[in-house]
Amino acid sequence: MARHRSSAAGRPFRLVPYFFILSLLLMGSATALMAGYLRHYSAEQLLKLEKSRAASLAQIFENSLWPGFRPLIPLAGQPDRLRQVARQAQLRDAVVRLMRGTDAIKLKVYALNGLTLFSTDTRQIGEDESDNPGFRSAASNTPASELAHSHSIDAFEHTLTERDIISTYVPVHGPDGKVEGVLEIYLDATPFISSTARQLMWLTLAICGLMGVLFVAQMLVVRHAGRVIARQARALADANRDLDHRVAERTRELEGANRRLEDEIAERRRAEETLDRLAHHDPLTGLPNRLLFQQRLHRLLERSSLGEHGLALLYVDLDRFKDVNDTLGHYIGDQLLIAVAARLSGHVRSGDLLARLGGDEFVCILEQPGNRAAADDMARKLLSLFNKPFAINGNDIYLSASIGISFALSDGVDVDTLVRNADLAMYQAKAAGRNRCQHYTPQLSAAAAERVAIERHLRRAIEGGEIDVHFQPKVDSSSGALVGAEALARWNSEALGTVGPARFIPIAEDSGQIVALGELVLEKTCRQLAQWRDDGVALPPVSVNLSARQLELEGFPGRVRAVLDRHRLSPALLELEITESVIMAADDALAALEALRAQGVRLSIDDFGTGYSSLAYLRQLPVQALKIDRTFILGIGAGGGEAIIRSIVSLAASLGLETVAEGVESASQVDFLGSAGCTVIQGFYYGRPAPADDFAARWLTAQP
Repeated sequence: MARHRSSAAGRPFRLVPYFFILSLLLMGSATALMAGYLRHYSAEQLLKLEKSRAASLAQIFENSLWPGFRPLIPLAGQPDRLRQVARQAQLRDAVVRLMRGTDAIKLKVYALNGLTLFSTDTRQIGEDESDNPGFRSAASNTPASELAHSHSIDAFEHTLTERDIISTYVPVHGPDGKVEGVLEIYLDATPFISSTARQLMWLTLAICGLMGVLFVAQMLVVRHAGRVIARQARALADANRDLDHRVAERTRELEGANRRLEDEIAERRRAEETLDRLAHHDPLTGLPNRLLFQQRLHRLLERSSLGEHGLALLYVDLDRFKDVNDTLGHYIGDQLLIAVAARLSGHVRSGDLLARLGGDEFVCILEQPGNRAAADDMARKLLSLFNKPFAINGNDIYLSASIGISFALSDGVDVDTLVRNADLAMYQAKAAGRNRCQHYTPQLSAAAAERVAIERHLRRAIEGGEIDVHFQPKVDSSSGALVGAEALARWNSEALGTVGPARFIPIAEDSGQIVALGELVLEKTCRQLAQWRDDGVALPPVSVNLSARQLELEGFPGRVRAVLDRHRLSPALLELEITESVIMAADDALAALEALRAQGVRLSIDDFGTGYSSLAYLRQLPVQALKIDRTFILGIGAGGGEAIIRSIVSLAASLGLETVAEGVESASQVDFLGSAGCTVIQGFYYGRPAPADDFAARWLTAQP
């Protein structure tokens, strides 16, 4: 490219010589064309002018002489007679007189057959001019003229030499308007043509002079332009050399930039692959994440070949995984999740997809399991993987899982429905005892819908004070006298009807409404105690159940104290029942319980024997009573229950605690509990939970 530009720069365009030759040729051609055109145009105008003048003269001759020529027409067929008559001196003299002083030098008269009837040159009388084009044109009533140069011509007075002659043929008309003959008149145009020629010569010279001046001016401009172009060519050559140098440098830079760009593209591709993996895979376990799982399941559900058992979904949730995080820490929990994912991945078919949805939840897509039994076999196979402990940082951790199973088409035709139903089945498996699998059934959806409805209406019921408080008596096991009561929440919904506590209390716990519910029950209980006091009724101590979330509330003991103060009640009238699981689940439970006890509020452990608190921890609790769970009461007389009850009563006695048996329904149970040393009885045997008025009518008496 550089050599090509250098070669072109070495042979600059020779503008001045080329322009000189081209301009000379063009201007010469233009001058010649203009001169020729002027001569042609002048000749045409001259001929037109002379033709008009000749026609005027011919008209004069016709008007003046034609009466003398008309008698010659009949003699056109008699040549001798015609010559004799036409040569008469008086006719010729008349013509000469008329022509004298004009440019006319000759006159001829023709008959319509072309015979010359008269001529100032008498030798031409009787000649046949029928083939003359000018005559034929005039005979057909169209005047004609022509310009010719004659070396010698006889005029009516003398002979003329080297003359320019215009001959004009003019038709002569009779009285009826018809052409009777033709006049030919010759005019001497030599002076006019000579003058015109001189003018044309000067005009041509002027044009040539102007062209020459223009040519010289153009040459001067072109020479200057040539010098400018030469300078620019040299500058352009220098610029081209500089450009070649810069292009070479830029090319080297671009090559380096291209290499860097290729490296950057490769790095970006690797980054995009990494981002794509991060976007579609769980960073902890490396399994496909929720997004990739949903995309894969959506594509599978769109297949037209999907049959009734063409796809199954296994929703896997680890049992009590939170306990691992709480006891061993989140790092061990993460390592356990990695180990679980690795163990599950090793036993999933290559065509199936195992994904982690988050937390301790996994999901497995089984393609073409064939039938429900095959899906059950795979679920049991996955559950069996948890039979062996997981070795994590020197710890052998035993774990179990619960699995919910749903099938495409029969249990859902879209991703959300299929996953939701598998999730419902998984929760049913947990409710049934964990470490098992459960198929989805429509009843689970109905239960879930009922749960949603209860949760929605429960919120309104708490806000509107729709929750009532019923009271169940506690009696002395030996005397049968009333020693206390338990306040129990009851809900008679306008929309749902009567909703049992077993239905709405767990929902309140899960939805976080248990705090508002507990505060409402405590408020209504204290208000009722205040009303009984104002009515002059002897007040029994009343126990209220306490949830873990209430116990975790900041300043909860102060809230309890505020309620008691608002209704002017003694703290000794209030007893709070806390289960072992609540005590173990609540953060800093011991400090809150000690603050309540310091205020004078009684404390008792509800459902004792079903939790997992240690005896050492139990000795630290500031409680005054243990409530024996009804499951042990039901075991009285069936074998085994009596020994447990005696152990609990003995333990309570050794700790200086009162024992309360709940769920007592028969006299035999009452007799055994009394003999075992249980001090307080609560159950249907003495009375069911009743509204405040009914309870007061049966159990409360007016103070003296």
